[in-house]
Amino acid sequence: MKQRSVVRKRARRAQGSSTDFGAMPRHQLIALISELRTKIEQVAEATQPTPAESSSISITAPAPPALPSRVPCLVIDNSVRSGQVIDYPDGDVTVVGSVGSGAEIVAGGSIHVYGTLRGRALAGTAGDPSARIFCRRFQAELLAINGSYRLADNFAAELADLRDRPVQARLEGTKMSLTPLD
Repeated sequence: MKQRSVVRKRARRAQGSSTDFGAMPRHQLIALISELRTKIEQVAEATQPTPAESSSISITAPAPPALPSRVPCLVIDNSVRSGQVIDYPDGDVTVVGSVGSGAEIVAGGSIHVYGTLRGRALAGTAGDPSARIFCRRFQAELLAINGSYRLADNFAAELADLRDRPVQARLEGTKMSLTPLD
């Protein structure tokens, strides 16, 4: 019970301002999510059509507006250091920082790195061939999209000019294509 009051206080403080959910402990995030789910279920029950009692006119509540479908995204607000593994099979991963050598980002969707990509990036692990990898400085050890991969040792000489440049990696059929973004 005490935990819920703490979550409610934090939620009230966060209204009208951005909240750093990454700084919240996991158990508080879970409590906040379950509380939000309960409220959503209550609203859904309240907006269910009500049957008319013994009248020829049927009265129904207006249908709730359809929520836009969003692809889940994990945003990491700092750099990923060597030895760290970020595994998010549910959607896209965005790193606001760099990915160090020896670090690994695994995403079910696309990967966006707003810094230098030195480590390994594995996108589309949920079977998404349209997944892409974007980075501001390309120095990757390994790139993989939907099972197709390329190692830094195997990058051809024609790709040497992509090093330290903004790059997009995507699949064209079964072949990985690396193109500069500048």
